[in-house]
Amino acid sequence: MNATETTARVPFYDVAILGAGYAGLMAALRLGRRKQGLRVVVINTHDQFLERVRLQESIVAPVPPRIRSISQFIAASRVEFIRGSVASLDVDRRRIRITAGEGEQEIAFDQAIYGLGSHIDVSDVPGASETAYRLEPGDGPRSAAALRSRLRENADRLVRIVTVGGAETGIEVAGEIKTAWPNAEVAMISRSRCGDFKGARVEAAVRRALIQIGVQLIDHEIVTEVRPTGVVTDKGKTLACDICVWSGGLRVAPIASDAGLTTDPHGRIRVDAGLRSISHPHIFAVGDAAHPVAPTGAPYRMSAFAALASGAYVADAILAHYSKRPLPPFSFSTFGQGVAIGRGGVGFPTYPDDAQRLFILEGGTARAVRDFFVWLVTYVLKLERMVPGIFFWPGRRRLSWQQVNSAIQRARTA
Repeated sequence: MNATETTARVPFYDVAILGAGYAGLMAALRLGRRKQGLRVVVINTHDQFLERVRLQESIVAPVPPRIRSISQFIAASRVEFIRGSVASLDVDRRRIRITAGEGEQEIAFDQAIYGLGSHIDVSDVPGASETAYRLEPGDGPRSAAALRSRLRENADRLVRIVTVGGAETGIEVAGEIKTAWPNAEVAMISRSRCGDFKGARVEAAVRRALIQIGVQLIDHEIVTEVRPTGVVTDKGKTLACDICVWSGGLRVAPIASDAGLTTDPHGRIRVDAGLRSISHPHIFAVGDAAHPVAPTGAPYRMSAFAALASGAYVADAILAHYSKRPLPPFSFSTFGQGVAIGRGGVGFPTYPDDAQRLFILEGGTARAVRDFFVWLVTYVLKLERMVPGIFFWPGRRRLSWQQVNSAIQRARTA
């Protein structure tokens, strides 16, 4: 059976989108803009849209969703929504098996956009999966909601908390907890230096803000085991704690590697300059699930902005393929970054290559600017729904195919 054949029992789609996060939802909205007659389906486990960049806020209180229902959000487009979990992907037969509740169905596709996103990786540390809380959605026993309940139950007594991870997520988790529960003892542990994610000036500002609110910083320690009463480090130390929150390391779902797609050690799909799988060109990867092997202008990292840009680009690439239009390779420039630290924060410009430039904002001003851009991410999706194709991003034409191919050739030679 080829890509265009199907049966009455197996629905066929020109494009199947796996995951409706920032990247997948952007791709779905953009593909619904043209009268191409494309049959497009988006598959997601939940109908409610997840704003991952706001998950740390849910440690303190439930976060009202800005997009309550994905199915209603895309109802006016030509895109179909299937609520269910992707159980398996057959890239050769071009089939996707979906489970929903106790039921199961299968669909066929011509091209697929893989955007299943990432989750906190606790698989390699003994005790972390069973004991540590994670910044994850839902009502699971180790979710952000479960952590909120645990903290509220112990609000009237001294609680010792260790947060693992010294980058953006760990910073925001430690800041939220210490600000909401000032009597708690909060220690933040990092394998390098806490706050070392964007240069010395940013690190100094972040550490200053954390110390000011009372967070203890522990540098150059790797947690090797999590126990109910503490964590053990690679230096043989045991740090006593009542609650451990794990914020280090991300991994994508194993579905891509299980399907035989070429992936990196974290499970991300290796893609070319057009965000196509280097092993199966009819599969695109977007957002956290993609690992470009070609230059992308600014360094490609897991972020909401990269997710939006990659989702929009892939949709444009598919539309360009059907209309036989040339498209430049995927590229982008960044414009800024912010991290929330309790009621304050740290923010700074990063144009064009994701490095800190010019000035650094601190305190309440930085938090306000950061929160504005977090709101803007969702508003961009709403604009795309109203005017499909309106979203554009800086640096989308900063690379040519000649530049990309030359860079790849240099890498192969090296």
